[in-house]
Amino acid sequence: MSQKNEAELLQELEDKQALRELVTRYARAVDRADRELLAGVFAEGAQVENGAFAGPANEFVAACLNRPELERSFHSVSNEFFAVDGDGARGEVYVIAVATWNKGGEKTDTLVGGRYVDKYRKEGGQWKIARRTFVHEWNMSFPTTAVWDEGLFGMIKLRGQRSKDDPMYKILGGRA
Repeated sequence: MSQKNEAELLQELEDKQALRELVTRYARAVDRADRELLAGVFAEGAQVENGAFAGPANEFVAACLNRPELERSFHSVSNEFFAVDGDGARGEVYVIAVATWNKGGEKTDTLVGGRYVDKYRKEGGQWKIARRTFVHEWNMSFPTTAVWDEGLFGMIKLRGQRSKDDPMYKILGGRA
């Protein structure tokens, strides 16, 4: 096993941190329905395979954000593994997504668990997703039981938005 010098080790750590921030930015972009942020995580010519969708990332971005029946979503990423090789990398990231869908006035909550199996590449010094494949592990669906206007939850007025009206944009000054 070869020993890495300090510069190589530091570069590897910087790259892995940048990849962590990239996958977190993807989750934020989807949950906030931020087209510019979502488009910015993908490399030129990137491909996505995600359920019924398989094709170019730019088409995925449009399809992903054109979902008026999706009231809210919350993606949590964890168990990140990255293998960096120069300006390319491979990774596996676990994801749990919670969403509320409103189809004809009937609301359903879904929980989906799976993994993103990715290929990444550096473009202009920035890590981007070159290929993203979603591997489905489990899911649950049930009629929504959310209570928004009663008790403790009724007192909480600051709520997430699937738009740039989300508090994050105000708090971070528009910098996502």
